[in-house]
Amino acid sequence: MTRIRLFESPFAPVAPLLFEAESLAHWLLDHYGDSPHVSVQIFAGEPSSATEISHDAEAILASDCAEYVVLQSPGIPAAWIPYVIAAVMAVAAYVLMPKPVMPGNVNRTQQSPNNSLGQRENKVRLLERVEDIYGTVLSIPSLMMPTYTKYIGHRKFEYGYYCVGRGYYDIDEVQDGDTLIADIRGASAAFYDPFTSPNSGSPVLQIGDAIIDSIVSARRAIEVDGITLKALNQVQLPPTGTYTFERGSRLKQLAKEPNLNAVAAVGDVLKISGAAKIVTTSGAASFMASTKAISDTSGAALFAAIAVGDVVTVGGTTSNNGQRIVTAKPGAATLIVSGAVVDEVATIASFAAPRDYSGSYEISAVDDGYVELMGATWPADYTASGVRVQLADVSDFTDWVTLPGKDRTEVWCNVVAPTGMFRDDGGKTAATVTFAIEIEKLTAALAPTGTVEVVSGSLTGAVQDERAETIERRTAWTGPARVRMRRVSQYDYAFKGTIVDEIKWQDVYAVSPVDRAEFGNKTTVHTVTQATARATTMKTRQLNCLASRCLPVYDGVALSGAFDADGRHVAGSIAATSRLVDIIAAVAIDPLIGRRDLASEVDMRQIWAVQQQLDAWRPDVGQFNFTFDSDNTSFEETVIMIANAGFCIAYRQNGKIRLALDRAQPASTALFTHRNKKPRSETITRAFANDADYDGVEFVYVDPDSLQSETITLPLDGSHTKAKKFEIPGIRNFAQAWLRANREYQKLLGQRVTIETSTTSDARALLPNARVDIVDNTRFKSYDGEVVGQNGLELILSQGVVFTPDLPHSIVLMRRDGSLQSIACIEGSAANKVVLQTVPSESLITAYGREGIRTIYSFASDSARNSMAYLVQEVDLSDAQYPTIRAINYADSYYAADYMAVPSKESVLN
Repeated sequence: MTRIRLFESPFAPVAPLLFEAESLAHWLLDHYGDSPHVSVQIFAGEPSSATEISHDAEAILASDCAEYVVLQSPGIPAAWIPYVIAAVMAVAAYVLMPKPVMPGNVNRTQQSPNNSLGQRENKVRLLERVEDIYGTVLSIPSLMMPTYTKYIGHRKFEYGYYCVGRGYYDIDEVQDGDTLIADIRGASAAFYDPFTSPNSGSPVLQIGDAIIDSIVSARRAIEVDGITLKALNQVQLPPTGTYTFERGSRLKQLAKEPNLNAVAAVGDVLKISGAAKIVTTSGAASFMASTKAISDTSGAALFAAIAVGDVVTVGGTTSNNGQRIVTAKPGAATLIVSGAVVDEVATIASFAAPRDYSGSYEISAVDDGYVELMGATWPADYTASGVRVQLADVSDFTDWVTLPGKDRTEVWCNVVAPTGMFRDDGGKTAATVTFAIEIEKLTAALAPTGTVEVVSGSLTGAVQDERAETIERRTAWTGPARVRMRRVSQYDYAFKGTIVDEIKWQDVYAVSPVDRAEFGNKTTVHTVTQATARATTMKTRQLNCLASRCLPVYDGVALSGAFDADGRHVAGSIAATSRLVDIIAAVAIDPLIGRRDLASEVDMRQIWAVQQQLDAWRPDVGQFNFTFDSDNTSFEETVIMIANAGFCIAYRQNGKIRLALDRAQPASTALFTHRNKKPRSETITRAFANDADYDGVEFVYVDPDSLQSETITLPLDGSHTKAKKFEIPGIRNFAQAWLRANREYQKLLGQRVTIETSTTSDARALLPNARVDIVDNTRFKSYDGEVVGQNGLELILSQGVVFTPDLPHSIVLMRRDGSLQSIACIEGSAANKVVLQTVPSESLITAYGREGIRTIYSFASDSARNSMAYLVQEVDLSDAQYPTIRAINYADSYYAADYMAVPSKESVLN
């Protein structure tokens, strides 16, 4: 982070505003936009003519100063922002690659589950980059087809097809969740090399039994998710039955098979038919002509079923036979009728009245064995047999489910009895349920055609375990269809024991063929996993494996094998490798990443030599293990990430990519004094506190043993107050992480000086991470220059030097090839003379001539010499005459842990 102090009123005693930003350029763009409305001056440090960088686009973009000061005042708007961007885009002649700036949360923002520290599950990655795994990683393969389930022998199996990544791999530790596939009963996994698949070829690795299914596209209809299929006599009333129509609006059933409250609900409509009947009674009755009254003298409730308005037929009398309309009913034993009535006393008579309660009624209430019907006003109680009472619009068929796929050829239905199938009346006996599936052809506009195929099936069992079957039907046509199901078997209400025979429509799939024989340069895996109790508790698939990318291996002379332009292994041998040299070669020649000519654009022998140094240091530090999954990563960024994991900086020299290893260096490789620098071009920034006051490090990496993110915290005693977090991609072992964490921690503590200076062409030979001596020419007095004469071991210098009492001193001489020699010296006969304690390794040049410039020197006490040592971070060749060096102070403490014993992982992580 960069600290910025903004003085909005620089000529008034007002405190500045403080900001922290990723870089100065980003802050300027965010704060002022593309068109500033004020005048702005920018300084690297406190304001001065020497520190002003307002018009220096490169200095603004470099953001290599710990603190900047911005003076803002009214005036002509500054127009430097567009020019800053334009200037940098124009600087295209960099010899070195840019210093890598890694995102702080690289392990959490990538799209592949391989790089995620949470939610590691198999998922579909549509339109995203196929995983490019290099080295060894825990792979969470991506789904290449929707998973589907089938039942075989009443056991549920899930089928999946996944992509491990581009290229060829060695596969190990294949697991579902945390359990090896090999230990899961009924599970299988078949891995296929690139350019083969289950549709063609044989697996390169088979775990469990062979999988006989080919790759299909099985699209599951979400409308079906365990629909219970009930028999018609479980959802509808019997075709005929005996019912009682109670006076008012209540309808009661005699046989509760099924009970009204099990099938009917408030708001349903009941259709009643066959409820017409002649009600007939007989007994002693009296007729009175004057009042047209008929009285029940028998006491047998002759008129209980007769109501006002009924047409009553009277028979068996002497004078009153015939039909009459009941106009009133003063009491239960008296009727008032229309028409003539002849007096008769206590005569035996019969009475017949028609009754019909048929019609459609809406249910207003439901209870055990009866319903209340809206609009029913039955005048009297009435029980009738053979009555048809049916719920309107109730069927044993499910709703239609549409399968719109135009390439659909098959329909698969999973039917299950989750609680088993049996009858139990003291002992379990078999129960059987039959069902039917109807599949109707649809037009392209999804209109029904009337063409229906019917498929029947059954489930049988005498157990409490799940019974299930998958019905697979290839239809006579290809294209859209709709599907529905029903239970054919009726429920046996007559059985006196317990019946368990509930079945469910669990899934329906529209299945289309996949005609491709293979899927290109991808390693894929076809799986079958039995849905055990453990597996069904998982909400998502968690298939994973250790995947090690197989590449041609470089032996210092040539690669062991080759791929063609499509990525097919066509020559030599390949092997699993995590070495930087092999991976850089692979990404360079990959037509989808680098597309580089290995011979002319990558210095393989130099990278091989760096790999040898890394392997000699520790075999596990020169490794890279990571999944590239973003299509926004350039080839240069890819190489930078690979090199950075192995303590290297990638750079380009003479048109070839090389590596510079960051390691301890006992001596400097170049010397820069005022004699080979551009005058007044040097800037030194000193920080008296560490980076943003950090005093600790949290280094996060994915451990290969726990397969989880682990954090190394330094210092180990936890005495820090603020830790800086690092997540460097590609580091996957504890030793490598421990050494890198210590390197970052020591640099955090020791990096205090940043220098930028423009030099003569001597800087063109420098490499990143090289140790150089740079004399501080920002001070009033420095002891550097040229050797102007030699008298034996006494050298005559271009200017005088001062010896500090009681301290050893030395003079560093630059040889003709640019290398350095340091020689102890004592005072000479004059202030500008020193006496060497040993002879120089080559003749010194003391005069300009055919041999070039005079020998350059730097003089200092040995205690002050270390302050001249710097570690080169970047060489900018945008200025053809004066290259610019950007460097940080060198300190042996950076590398203090490099050759110490690596502690046990348990003592650090716990």
